[in-house]
Amino acid sequence: MSESTDPQTRTVPTPEEMPWSISYLRDDIKDLRTQIGALHERIDETNRSLGDRIDETNRRIDETNRSLGERIDETNRSLGEQIRALHKRMDTYFLWMMGTLVAITSVLIAVIKL
Repeated sequence: MSESTDPQTRTVPTPEEMPWSISYLRDDIKDLRTQIGALHERIDETNRSLGDRIDETNRRIDETNRSLGERIDETNRSLGEQIRALHKRMDTYFLWMMGTLVAITSVLIAVIKL
């Protein structure tokens, strides 16, 4: 019973088995390094690809912002011109209305005094 519970009897390899187990461990470590290297390459490629896509998206956003800015500026200029023209027309209508009121008032005063 004591032999089956003793950990050294099960886990320690014999001296003849040591070089083989080290060789297997070396092979496993080499395989792991290769797999990790491939994984790093995939991550780097993914990062480059995402970086390129982000740069393209930023470029398109900047282009859209410039285009919208130009359209907004043009719309503002157009609205400004329309507002100035409307002010001129309103000023003209106001002057005509005031002139007409003065003329009608003058005529009414003249009629009342006669």
